[in-house]
Amino acid sequence: EPSPDDVYRDIALDDLEARGLDEAKVEDYFRARIFPGPEGGDSLERSDKQPMSRHAVPNAGPQFRVSNPTPDMLFGYSRHHAFPDQQTQLISMGNEMNGTANNQELMYPFFVIEFKGNGGDLWVATNQCLGGSASCVNIAERLNRQLKACKSSKVKLVDSTAFSIAMNGEVARLYVSWKHSDLEYYMQKVKSFLLQDPEHYIEFRKHVKNIIDWGKDNRLKEIRESLDTLLEESRKRASEAAKSRPPPTRDSTSKSKKQKLPKAAAADAAPSKHEANKKTCTDNGAH
Repeated sequence: EPSPDDVYRDIALDDLEARGLDEAKVEDYFRARIFPGPEGGDSLERSDKQPMSRHAVPNAGPQFRVSNPTPDMLFGYSRHHAFPDQQTQLISMGNEMNGTANNQELMYPFFVIEFKGNGGDLWVATNQCLGGSASCVNIAERLNRQLKACKSSKVKLVDSTAFSIAMNGEVARLYVSWKHSDLEYYMQKVKSFLLQDPEHYIEFRKHVKNIIDWGKDNRLKEIRESLDTLLEESRKRASEAAKSRPPPTRDSTSKSKKQKLPKAAAADAAPSKHEANKKTCTDNGAH
């Protein structure tokens, strides 16, 4: 973790303010220092500039239609590294129901980051955060709806809260999003950080780390347990359905025996071609 002196002496950070750098430069700086990508084999996954799937976006009616978000950064989980023991359940649910957020198979996202260049409109970035984080909440709530349909006493709903950041080289705004009712998604600002101030910069870095740690730990554990519960329930239902089928009765088995003759017996019972012809000739002779 950098000290206040380290931040104060960071020439690249100074440049973000002094030179009014564009969005790509701002993004490059913070990607390396605040939002490093997960390492190979990590349960966490980060997608950059990938459109979220249409099915992830909340349907709040035609007048509130949210366009497909394409976050600058989106944190969620790697399908195979985060859920090695839940693959059967994920496959049975299908991509529209199993938390898949984009075509890179990033699962159950929880953290959206939108960048602007200095002088770029943070209001635009905030609106982008609103669409992206509402989609994250929607994906988690879809899992909760499936859990609510379970009869199991083990069911524990997952925390569907999502976080987002709208930022440029000078200011970062941290937001939290949640769902209040079937159609109401809320987003509230948690805090603004002046990134050129060493104390603010260090505090911002800690907030980001805490969100990512929460995603990797408590939240991931909840989702794994929920998927396990759903699998257990579907197996239980299949077992109960099999038990509820009535066993075959003695009458039905004896009837089926009468109806089905063994091949050899059927062959003996059927007249041969020669006998059939003989019978026909005899019949003709009788006329």
